[in-house]
Amino acid sequence: MTMSILKPSRSAAEHQLALAAARLAGKGLLKPGDQLSQRIPEQDAFVRVSITAGRDAPGEFEWFKLSDRITDLHHRIYHARPDVGAIAAGRPAWTSWLSRIDLSMPGIFDEQIRHLGLEAKRVGMSSHDDAPIPALSKGANAYCLDDVVLCFGMGVERLLLNIEILEKCAECFVLAQSTGARVRRIPWLIRYIANGRLRKDQKEAAERHLRGERSILKAGY
Repeated sequence: MTMSILKPSRSAAEHQLALAAARLAGKGLLKPGDQLSQRIPEQDAFVRVSITAGRDAPGEFEWFKLSDRITDLHHRIYHARPDVGAIAAGRPAWTSWLSRIDLSMPGIFDEQIRHLGLEAKRVGMSSHDDAPIPALSKGANAYCLDDVVLCFGMGVERLLLNIEILEKCAECFVLAQSTGARVRRIPWLIRYIANGRLRKDQKEAAERHLRGERSILKAGY
């Protein structure tokens, strides 16, 4: 069996990404102009698509070699974080408020920490800035830039779940903040266990991606 048969075709990867983009756009989690991308480790590449107004699914895809010179935000993220298998860069309504009120969102739900990390950090930079993002080293899967929200997953399937978790948590946090009430973090032991499980999954995903393999979606908590 040849390697060309073993490797998924570009059309299959584009189809999967188009379905994911259509789902997120249909739920209002991505808007026209927002971007979605997926690492294709077996091809040492990633594919990116932009949400287009008036279309059920995007029709134009951009392919980039991961080994080429780094030219944009998605490329920098994949280079800095080998565990990341998919990226959404968009403007979901509630999470975008964190940038407007200039706040990071702490871990307030165990599911949030399990899949997104200890906080959704506010990062004072634009997605167009050609500069490293030091906060990426913290290993979180959500960041609020000046103009976009970044949400990561170890694969497309995990990203679809993560961005929904992020937006639901942001809605609760922003509404609580608006009342002036104190928002309590969950106990440290739960934070420790949940984040530890995330780090373990990220380590396994990074190892698979660096071997040229897709990450595996873990079932359950």
